[in-house]
Amino acid sequence: MNTVVLNAGSSSLKFQVIATDLERIKSDGDARLCRGQVERIGGEAIITIQAGNGPRHKSTAPLRDVQAALDYVLRWLASDRSGVGEIRSLGDVDAVGHRVVHGGEMFTESVLITDEVLSKIEDCIDLAPLHKPE
Repeated sequence: MNTVVLNAGSSSLKFQVIATDLERIKSDGDARLCRGQVERIGGEAIITIQAGNGPRHKSTAPLRDVQAALDYVLRWLASDRSGVGEIRSLGDVDAVGHRVVHGGEMFTESVLITDEVLSKIEDCIDLAPLHKPE
């Protein structure tokens, strides 16, 4: 199972793609397929990407917001340029996780996103407003 893990901030996007399943989890054998970050979103963003244990590659691109940065990362991930053989299209992504900066006392572990969860996350905006703009 290929899982994309995201951490979006006000001007950055960090990501990893992890190959995992129940057996890998039990044996602490998850495999990181790639990782990277996009910094200075809102202008000429700096993109750092590393596939597997390979070298880090840096580039720049004009990315106006986090949505554009995520689109850039997903297009790269599904391309031949990524070097991530397990992902040939976005259909090869089985799950997506996102880190929420502050879940208050409501969230102390991972949860599936539902309308109720989204509402509770919105209730926590005041705890970290730069990371969860309205």
